[in-house]
Amino acid sequence: MCWAVRNSHQKWNPDGPISRRPFLLDDDGPARPSEYEVDIVAEGVRYNYGFSLDDMCVREEWLYAYPEKRRRMLFERTRGEPMRFGPTLTGQRKVTERAVRDNSLFLSAAYANNLESIRPIYRWFSRRCRSANTANEQARLGTSLHLLEKHDSKAVLDLLNFADLGVVGMSIKKLEMSKEDREKFYRVLQALEIDDTGVNLDSVSREVEIQHRTATGPKSLDFNSESTGTRTWLSMLGPILVTLGTGSLLVVDELDARLHPSLTAELVRLFQDPAINTKGGQLLFNSHDVTLLGGKAQFRLHRDQIWFTEKDETGGTRVYPLTEYRVREGLDNIERSYLRGRYGATPFFDETILLELIQAGDIEHASGQ
Repeated sequence: MCWAVRNSHQKWNPDGPISRRPFLLDDDGPARPSEYEVDIVAEGVRYNYGFSLDDMCVREEWLYAYPEKRRRMLFERTRGEPMRFGPTLTGQRKVTERAVRDNSLFLSAAYANNLESIRPIYRWFSRRCRSANTANEQARLGTSLHLLEKHDSKAVLDLLNFADLGVVGMSIKKLEMSKEDREKFYRVLQALEIDDTGVNLDSVSREVEIQHRTATGPKSLDFNSESTGTRTWLSMLGPILVTLGTGSLLVVDELDARLHPSLTAELVRLFQDPAINTKGGQLLFNSHDVTLLGGKAQFRLHRDQIWFTEKDETGGTRVYPLTEYRVREGLDNIERSYLRGRYGATPFFDETILLELIQAGDIEHASGQ
């Protein structure tokens, strides 16, 4: 959604299809529009923004503000109908309406045409919403390295030491990247449909060495020789510090992937601790680490912070909160109850199928032995 807001007006192909991921497990899924909606607070004002689109065009788009807990429409857009504007949306509204394409978002075009009223919400998408996934690991590493070179270097090193990685220091050598190589890099991102907003090419044009504590003194290792856990931890530190320092949102896909459970718990604890998270930064993540639900964790997740996902009979995913269940404060162990299946969202494994395969003898023949 952030990628669409930032790029649809200027970077999407005017004649091309819209890149989206429709539901594919029923016959009508690919033809149905995909809908996205958020409720956010930007510069002290609550906003509701959303849109629906299919492969070729934007079907609907809307933006409402709640400056005094009363809804005020900024704009409403429905395909085939004239746009509706609220009185607080000032500027070149009609010019922007004519400029926006069927396959781009009005919010993107409005920012490009300097409509002042939409700047807070656009800036939220462009500056206050970050993601962490495998596709942007290099960019995240660049953020961490940038902090190491600046005044926050001690904070990053302290967090590296917290992970008990034996790190005592780092050295960073900048390498010059040719104009031709930069152009090739961006062409690859475009071909893979990866958002290049905020991509820091310094992160791929640096030589990084990490000094480790050994029995004979510090020893340097090239960054590529480090374990995946060390690389993952370092690439997460920069975005986490920026998120906590700016009070923004960090969305992480599989937070526990390639990290020790204690480190995963520490990342969550940083956001739960009001003494550290003084600006209201938010961490939105998915995880298979059930220990985060337990009472032995160094923090306590509130019931309305815990949501489960479960496949239904159509192959779709249902998302529901723990607040749908009665939990007795201080008495019910949420982790144990989840593992026992009380809240659903647990996989069912029929071990009789595996046993039948083993006993059938087909596995030995399949192995070629």
